[in-house]
Amino acid sequence: AAIYYRTGDVASGVYAVSATFKQSKSNVREAYGIFIGGHDLQDSTQTYTYLVVKPGDGSIAIAHRNSDGRPTYLIRAGVANPAVHADAADGSATNTLMIHVAPDSVHFLVNGTLVKAVSKAELASPTDGQAGLRINHNIDVHIDDFKISKQ
Repeated sequence: AAIYYRTGDVASGVYAVSATFKQSKSNVREAYGIFIGGHDLQDSTQTYTYLVVKPGDGSIAIAHRNSDGRPTYLIRAGVANPAVHADAADGSATNTLMIHVAPDSVHFLVNGTLVKAVSKAELASPTDGQAGLRINHNIDVHIDDFKISKQ
C-alpha cells in the first residue's frame, strides 16, 4: 500500500475528510481509502489512522499505523459489511468514505452509513495532522471530490 497527500491538506479540531472512489475493475485482495492524523509520513516513525474498503469481498478495515510495523486494527478486513458497494459483475464499484472527527469521538462512514464510532481515548492516536489517500497496489481507481470540511 502507498499513501498519497498534498502537504496543504492538514486538518485539526472538528472536521471531516471524505472522497469517492470509482473502481473500474476488480482486484479482490486489494483495498483503498482515506487517512487522518498523519505525522512523519516520510519517515519510519510515520503515524496515521485509516479507513479502507475491499470491494472484492465487500469488507472494510480501520487501523492505526505507527511506524513501519504492523498496524493496530479496530476492524480487520475480511468480513463483508453491508455498507460497502461490492464489485459488480464487470468488476466496477463506487464507494464514498468519510472520517468525521468530533470533539470527543471519531466516526467512520462508508456510503453514508456509520460503520464504527470510537472515543478519541479508545482510538489512542492523534486526529490532528495530515490527511490523504491510502491505495493498495494493482488497483485501477479514480478519486473524486477528496475534501477536508471544517465542521
